[in-house]
Amino acid sequence: MKIYLNRNPRTLILTSKTHALLFRYTKSSSLSSNSSRTSVHVELLDLNVINLSRKGLVKLSKNEIHGFLGLINIGLNTFLCAITSKYQVATPLAHHSINRILSVEFFCLNDAKWDNYNLNQINTNNFINNNYNNNSINLSTFDTFTATEPNINLIDHPCLDLQKLLSNGSFYYSSDFDLTNNLETRGVVSNSLSFDNYQDEYMWNSFMMTEMIQFRNKSSTDFKKILDNNGFLTTVIRGFAKTFQSNIKQYKADLTLISKQSWKRAGTRYNARGVDDDSNVANFVETEIILHLIDHIVFSFVQIRGSIPLFWEQETQSLNLSTPKVQITRSLEATTPIFLKHFEDLMQNYGSIHVVNLLSKSKSSEVPLSKSFSKLIHYLNNLNKNQQPVDYCNFDFHQETKTQGYQMAKRVIPLIKSNMYLFGYFSYDLTQQQTLSRQKGAFRTNCLDCLDRTNLIQQVISNAILDMILDDYKLVLPSEFDFFKKHNVLWADNGDQISQIYTGTNALKSSFSRSGKMSLSLALSDATKSVSRMYINNFVDKGRQLTIDTLLGRLAEQSPVHLFDPIADYVNDELSKIESKFTTFENLNIFVGTFNVNGLTPNFNKLLNEDDPLHFIEWLFPIKDKFIPDIFIIGFQEVIELNAASILNSDNSQSIVWQDIIGDVLNKYGEDKGIKFSLIRAEQMSSLIFLFFLRTSKVENIKRVEGSNKKTGLMGISGNKGAVAIRFNYGSTSFCFINSHLAAGRLNVKDRNDDYLMIVHSLKFTKNQSIFNHEAIIWLGDLNYRVELDNFEVRGRLEDEENVNFEDLLNYDQLLAEIDKNGAFRNFDEMEIKFRPTYKFDNNTNRYDTSEKQRVPSWTDRVLYRGNALKPLAYNSIPTVMFSDHKPVFAAFKATAKVVNYELREKFSKELYEKYRVIHQNNNDDL
Repeated sequence: MKIYLNRNPRTLILTSKTHALLFRYTKSSSLSSNSSRTSVHVELLDLNVINLSRKGLVKLSKNEIHGFLGLINIGLNTFLCAITSKYQVATPLAHHSINRILSVEFFCLNDAKWDNYNLNQINTNNFINNNYNNNSINLSTFDTFTATEPNINLIDHPCLDLQKLLSNGSFYYSSDFDLTNNLETRGVVSNSLSFDNYQDEYMWNSFMMTEMIQFRNKSSTDFKKILDNNGFLTTVIRGFAKTFQSNIKQYKADLTLISKQSWKRAGTRYNARGVDDDSNVANFVETEIILHLIDHIVFSFVQIRGSIPLFWEQETQSLNLSTPKVQITRSLEATTPIFLKHFEDLMQNYGSIHVVNLLSKSKSSEVPLSKSFSKLIHYLNNLNKNQQPVDYCNFDFHQETKTQGYQMAKRVIPLIKSNMYLFGYFSYDLTQQQTLSRQKGAFRTNCLDCLDRTNLIQQVISNAILDMILDDYKLVLPSEFDFFKKHNVLWADNGDQISQIYTGTNALKSSFSRSGKMSLSLALSDATKSVSRMYINNFVDKGRQLTIDTLLGRLAEQSPVHLFDPIADYVNDELSKIESKFTTFENLNIFVGTFNVNGLTPNFNKLLNEDDPLHFIEWLFPIKDKFIPDIFIIGFQEVIELNAASILNSDNSQSIVWQDIIGDVLNKYGEDKGIKFSLIRAEQMSSLIFLFFLRTSKVENIKRVEGSNKKTGLMGISGNKGAVAIRFNYGSTSFCFINSHLAAGRLNVKDRNDDYLMIVHSLKFTKNQSIFNHEAIIWLGDLNYRVELDNFEVRGRLEDEENVNFEDLLNYDQLLAEIDKNGAFRNFDEMEIKFRPTYKFDNNTNRYDTSEKQRVPSWTDRVLYRGNALKPLAYNSIPTVMFSDHKPVFAAFKATAKVVNYELREKFSKELYEKYRVIHQNNNDDL
């Protein structure tokens, strides 16, 4: 294929040998309003109707175009992405080739200044020609523009990072067959590249191609065939592919390994862990080994790997960088529906599943994950007693290979051997053109990262399966034959590639995979890789993640390029008119609590034997049955003592204690009322803990639960001050909650304001979302703003408890003063304060500070909010909770959440499409 530019009107033309695909940037009007939006008009023409030698038409790239990857908006510009260089790396079957992408180019649909900017020929300074002048160019020839022309400025191309990502050697495509499906699924004899049955999960250019595929699917059968047969649309996978050739007895043989990583929860090592609310797991990779005895028979065997399907994370900025702590962020009860869905999907796609868990049975960071994983597998199997169980074995890789080395990884085989024979493999007779056997199940292997240990064990399993195939067909090879050595090199290369994608370095055990031996030099090489990983994970991955999110369309401001389509515009306009038919609005009761516990942790065992000794029921259910919350958001500050030793050694043990305390109070109170609460998210940063509980009956409406944090102590280094945040969607309404502890000291107003600004600007979620990208925001915590009055003056005004003039005293409140002058927390609201200052008290009393420092009583503990979805109801403190030097504060809200029934919406959408076709068909008949 080639790509041309027609200057007036500006149109990009992608040509095959017989047809041309035209792309024109336009403005289209909405059918139901006077508004307009930018869109791309796409047209398919026979090449014979286009005069490629006419004046005004220029060739944009001197390179052959090997594939069209889609369209993407970057800033105010729309770009077409195409493959301009590739290298063939694999031939799993005759006439089936797989290519590695070596370079891509981005061609702008709406701005001429990028026409002469060749991303593949410039250096990192990103030159472009600033003297571009249409009149100086001979339009009657096919000029190829590059950035080597004079008068060059240093301007970054907006697609430079995307170009680097797509050209880094980890992306593959085929022009011959559907690479997103494995051999058994797509069929051996299929020689066409069709978009009818592709697996979206593995198509990494899915976001860029979304509207083009929809455009194709709504077109006629002939139109679809032209698009498919001319290779105008390309599916791209990310992973690894390679073939080596050999001889097995009298047969020439090709052995191919193909790995494809899912993009559904794609990301770098510490940015993507565990499972998401749609049951997708991080680093999920399907790996297929294909043995092709040329013109005789073909075999394939599929394995999968993926992160443990729990909600868990690791903190990259841990002071102990080599072993960052693992935090399970959602209760098993709330995780269960997602866990079940994950395995339901696996069994639907692969048949029976055997889990091979390689985590340590003794390492503190891995044991909780293994125990939780095992519990949920046991629950799943008890739930489905009449179905094939999910088999599970725990093979402690490090323990098994500790004394005799990695060659002892083969000890896993006896644990899975029965299922190796039960699952079997896929085989197809090429001469008789018939299927001989099918694979009936898959091994799902995991370690912590699903990289080094996992790759070696999958290699061992692959070896065993090949042995079984060769034995079944009486093709046993002599021991000195190098077939398995080459096979091991394939797996080593695969391990390196998947590790590069996830961590930025080669796999740690790939040297052993290649040679079957481990030496001091190889051990030192692994140590060097580990150090490199730590550096990349902490200092490079943020940028890598942003580029991945851009490619996948995850950023908050991103949307697919809109193709001009009057049918789609009609349907969307009509759907907006009948939105009430598939949309409901649900009222939610939200309880928000904040409490600085002054480094004190109650005796939980004692609490279990007493009736609410902390008076937490008074705090969590302040008006009892008149307001039973659906959502509990509870923020604690100073859960540890604020000294260097405590902060350096902090772990999530305090979080677990407070999870148990709050969970026990909530469910004891709700038990008699038939109400159960589940922990959805727990977030901790040093001395801050944030808990999110939800009525269990409403768990299915929660999506995209995420946590984030920002340290502000010691110029952003220490977690003694800062914020933790939790965001989620209830239905289609977005919520964000922030629990913060700001700078202390009566005179340090500027420091508190600076902390606020640092949190606002630096605290980010996935899709590059910030705090203010949400519809409902609640900010709580020990904000530490004080009352600007003399200590004795304040205490004097508080002496008469029945007649305190709170309004007058609040005139001296530092926080309200900042809000009034458009400083920190501007545009936030606060309910009227009608309770006494919550700081500082002598412990276990309601007596204000009698220590030598005699702090001025102040409202340091606050709850602020913004967003039309929130209706404030109540705001108070609880003086009966006395074990800390602060009083807990609560705020009650009524929230309105929008819930869309997407199945019903899709039903109406199809009906409207059909209605449009009927109307216009009748109009055409009348003509």
